Amino acid sequence: MTIGILGGGISGIALAANLDENVEVLEKRGRIGGLCGSIIDQGFTFDAAGPHILFSKNKDVLNLMVATLGDNVHQRRRENKIWFKGRLVKYPFENDLASLPREDNFDCIYGYIVNPHAKETPANLAQWSYATFGEGISDKYFIPYNRKIWNYDPSKIGLEFVSRIPRPPMEDVLKSSIGIPTEGYLHQLYFYYPVEGGYEAVVHAFAKGVRGRICTSSAVESITSDGKKWVVRTANREPRTYDRLVSTIPIHELLGVWRDAPREAREAASKLRYNSLINVLLGCNYDPGHPHTAVYIPDAAILFHRISFPQNFSRRNVPEGASSVMAEITANEGDGVWEMTDEQILERTIADLMSIGFINPDKIVYRRVVRFQYGYPVYDLDYRKNVTTVRESIAATGLRLLGRFAQFDYINSDVCVERALTLASELRHG
Repeated sequence: MTIGILGGGISGIALAANLDENVEVLEKRGRIGGLCGSIIDQGFTFDAAGPHILFSKNKDVLNLMVATLGDNVHQRRRENKIWFKGRLVKYPFENDLASLPREDNFDCIYGYIVNPHAKETPANLAQWSYATFGEGISDKYFIPYNRKIWNYDPSKIGLEFVSRIPRPPMEDVLKSSIGIPTEGYLHQLYFYYPVEGGYEAVVHAFAKGVRGRICTSSAVESITSDGKKWVVRTANREPRTYDRLVSTIPIHELLGVWRDAPREAREAASKLRYNSLINVLLGCNYDPGHPHTAVYIPDAAILFHRISFPQNFSRRNVPEGASSVMAEITANEGDGVWEMTDEQILERTIADLMSIGFINPDKIVYRRVVRFQYGYPVYDLDYRKNVTTVRESIAATGLRLLGRFAQFDYINSDVCVERALTLASELRHG
C-alpha cells in the first residue's frame, strides 16, 4: 500500500517515520519543518513561527521525542514573566499577585475570593475567566492578553481552549497574594530543547527514520481521486498515485487544490477563523543578561503580545557574547497591522522594545521580519459545528487529516506526534 503525505512539518515527518518504505512526503518549501521550522542566519537561530519548547503530559511521547534527538538535546527551566504596569510579574499571573501594585493585588485577590460569577455557567472565554478567576485577574490580565493574542473579542471565543489552562488551587492564589512563592503550569516548568539547530532539529531527527521519500520543493497543484486511488500533481514532477492520502497542510490550502472536495467541507471551512503571525527577529552584539525565556505583554499600546530570548533556550542560538529577541504580533488581513510594511513593523517593534527597556537599538546587528498566513486557529462560537462538518465530510472520502491546520486544532508539537503515532498504527493495520 502506497501512502502519500502532503506537508513536511512535524506531523507529516513523524507520521512518515512510523511507516514503511512505501511512503512519500511532498513538501512545498525547499526544506522540511513547517511551523516548527527555524531560521539560522549570521550565527543567530530563531524558531521562525515563535518559540517552541519540548514538553508533554504524555510521557511516552515526550520520551520518544527526546530520544529521537539523541545527544542534541538538553533540559531548561521556564523563566516566563508578564509585563504589567512597568514591572515584571511571574507567569502565570495568578501565581505572583504580590508583585502587583497594592491596589491591583487587592482587586485581584478580593475578586477571586468574593466572586459573584463563580456559580455561573460560562458560554464563552470571557465568562469562563470571570467564573474562574474573578473580575480583578480577568480585567487586568487574562481578558486583555487573550484579546490581543487572538485578535478577537474573548466574549466571542468558545470554551474549547480552556481545557489547556490549569486551574490553580485556591491556596496557591492566596499564597501568591501575600508573597509566598508558588509555581503554576508545572507540566511545562522544565522543558527540553535542541542544543543546536533550533526546534527544527526535532523534525530533522524524525526525518532520519523515514524509509520512504521526502520530496521538497514539491508544491501540490491538484488532487483527484477515482474512488480507489489518489492522484497528486506537482509543478515539477510526474503525477503521483497513492492508495492512501494524508494531508497535513492547512485545510484552506487543501481545498484550494482539491477540485472535487465535498461541498459541505468548503462551506464550513470558509467560516473557520484563523490568525496570522508577524514575527520580528532581532540579533544584538551584546548580552544584557535577560534571564527570561519569554515575557507576555497584555498592554494594548504595545504592538507585540510576547517576546522571547532564544539564547535562553540554547546558548548555541546566538554567537558568543551576543543575544537576540523575538517579538510576536498577531494580525489578520485587513486589520491595518498586516498591511504595514516590514520596515514599519521593525521601526514600531524596536520603539516598543525600547519603551519597556528590553533592547538597545545601537546594538542591533541583525533584523528580520517573517510572516505566516496561518498562525493560530481561533475557537469562535461556531468553531465546533464548522470543524466537525469539515472533518466528517472529508473523512467520508477516505482522505485523512493530521496536524494543527489540517485538523484545524490549536495543538502543540507533542500532540502532533501523538496523533501521528495513532494514525500510523491505523494505516499499518489497514
